[in-house]
This record gives sequence, C-alpha cells and structure tokens, in this order.
Amino acid sequence: MTSKEILEHLIADSQGVGPFPLQALLDMAKKKVLFGVAKAVLKDQNWYILFSEGEPDGAVFHDEKGTLFGNKAAYLLKGAEQFNFYPANPQVIERITQGCRVFDKNIFNRGMARDIPQMKRIGETGAGVFAMKVEKGGRPVAGQRISIRKGGQIIANDFTSAEGKISFRLLYGRYECVVHSQDLSTKVYEFEFHAGLLNQVVTLDIT
Repeated sequence: MTSKEILEHLIADSQGVGPFPLQALLDMAKKKVLFGVAKAVLKDQNWYILFSEGEPDGAVFHDEKGTLFGNKAAYLLKGAEQFNFYPANPQVIERITQGCRVFDKNIFNRGMARDIPQMKRIGETGAGVFAMKVEKGGRPVAGQRISIRKGGQIIANDFTSAEGKISFRLLYGRYECVVHSQDLSTKVYEFEFHAGLLNQVVTLDIT
C-alpha cells in the first residue's frame, strides 16, 4: 500500500470533525492533546498532518506528481486549506510518523498571517509603488528576501537594501508579505495596499 492508501485506510472508519483552517486545527489539537490525522484537499492536492499529544509531528503531501514527506510536505501548505481531523490509535500514529516526521515545527507558523501595522482596507482601484522598511529590534535588515503573494501565488520577489528598504509596484488590493529565513522557515504578514500608502514607507519589525 502507498502512504496515501495507508492514511486513507486509517481514517476511513474514524468519525472526523471539522473543517478547520490550519491555525484553528493546531490550537484545537494542542488544547485537547489529540492523537490522529488531519486531512485537507485543495483541488488535486492532499495534505495529511499527523498529531501526537497535540503536536503536529508528521506530514504527508500527495498530488498527481507524487508524494512528499515531513518538512517538504509541510512547506507546501498555502494557508487556505481546510482540515478535517480524525482521531486514531496513538501507537499507529507514532509508527506512521517515523517515516514522515516534521523536524521544524516553525514551518506551520507560515499559516499564521499577521497584519502589518498601518494597513487599512479601502475599496478603490488603481496601482502604485508599495514601499517598506524591514527592521529587527529597531535596526534595518539588509539582504532580506521578501516575496509578495496574492491568492496563494508569489507575484514578486526582491531583497532589502543596505537600509532595509524594499519596494514593489502593485495594484490596490489585499496581499501577503512573505519574509524568508535562511532555514527555509517563513513569516507571513497580510496587508492592504491602497492610495493612502503612496509616497509612504511602511515599517515592518520581524523580531
């Protein structure tokens, strides 16, 4: 049996609960100290997160191209997934997790989108330059890779200057600012770009 078949067999006779967005799932599993499998389906993509004592210890990703395990599977989470949770025998979960263990739990924090300060929603159309200064502990961060994402797709990439500054030409609307770390973990901040931000520099502290 393939990994996907094993997981589907495991949850087939379990009464699932949900759906939950990723952060709500993580909070619930931790609060209730759950053992089991959470499954999400997005188009032809399938995610499975294995929980032991409330912690997301394992992950499997499957689509038509194949299967990924552990950190690689978790890294493909987009944040828009809706999970159903299926309780399972702790010993079974532990055995399966050995082959798909997630060693960097910070990967799951990518789904915790936070608002950049001073972002306000205004219903208008147009375009312009969104300028930002990236700081850490009050000091500018040079050479920091920043991506702008919309609808789960990265639409722009660049690195901050020596002064920690970076800019992107964008249409007005809602976006996600993705801050990439060298260990492949990321932080995600939601923001609304509107006319009130033209000729302004937004400060983002990534401490």
